[in-house]
Amino acid sequence: MLFLMKPGHTKVLVSNINITYKSRFSIFEAVFNLYSMKQILTIFAFFSALIVSAQPDPIGNFNKHVIEKWTHDYIRVSQYRVKGSPYLLGESFNGDITMKSGVVTVDKKILYDIYDQKVGVDLDKKFVAPDGEVAGFFIQLSENFGGEKLNFINAANLPKVNLKGYLNVIADGSKFAFLRQYRIRLVADPAEMYSKDIKLFEQYYDYYIYNRASSQLNKIKLKEKDVLEALGNPSLPDKFDLYTALGVRQAVEAMNK
Repeated sequence: MLFLMKPGHTKVLVSNINITYKSRFSIFEAVFNLYSMKQILTIFAFFSALIVSAQPDPIGNFNKHVIEKWTHDYIRVSQYRVKGSPYLLGESFNGDITMKSGVVTVDKKILYDIYDQKVGVDLDKKFVAPDGEVAGFFIQLSENFGGEKLNFINAANLPKVNLKGYLNVIADGSKFAFLRQYRIRLVADPAEMYSKDIKLFEQYYDYYIYNRASSQLNKIKLKEKDVLEALGNPSLPDKFDLYTALGVRQAVEAMNK
C-alpha cells in the first residue's frame, strides 16, 4: 500500500494503464474502420452492378410497349395483321444521310425500316427513299430512348461482305470493327395467342466483329468464347466484361491501339 501511495510510482502505474487502454482502443478502431471500409466497398460494388444492369434498353422497352399499349393500326404482311412498326423504335429521328455519290441530306427526320433494311426521310409521316445508293447515315435517338447517337454504314461498303442492310458502328479502328444490325421478326402476339392471323413485329439485333485484315464478318453472341475467337484469341485483361456490349467495345478499342 505504501508503495502505491508513493507519488512517483502512482504516476508510472497510471501512465501504464492509459497507454495500454489507448493501444487496445487504437487496434479496435483500426479493425472497425477496415471492416466498415470493406462493407462500404461491397455496397458500392452492388449498387454499381445495379446501375450497369439498369442501363436503358430501348428495343426491349419498345417491344414491351407494342405488346401492352399499342393503339395504332395493324399492318398487313402476307396473310397476317401485324401489330407494331417496321421502323426502328417505331418513329423517325433527327439525322443525316450520306449517299455513295457524296451528297449529304442534313438535319432531316430519318426513318430506318429494319424489316426491309431501307433508310429514307420522313415527309408528312410518309417514307421517302433518297435517289441512289446510301453509303451511311446517323440518327440521334430522343431522350426517352436513351439519347444515344447511332452511326450506320451500308454493309456493302465492307470488302467481301454479303450481308444486306445497314450496320450500327459501335467501335471501329485499323484492325477490328464492332458492329450491330437491327432486325425484325414476326412472332405470335402474347396478347392475342388464339388469333392465328395476328402477329407482332419484334425488334432485335445481332452483333458482329469485322476483321479488316482478313475481311471476315463474324456474327457473335456476347460470350467470351465468341468474342475472343473473332479477335484472334488474344490475351485480354480481365477488366473487359465480354458478356456486355460495353466490355466488347472496350476490348475492340484496346485491340485497335
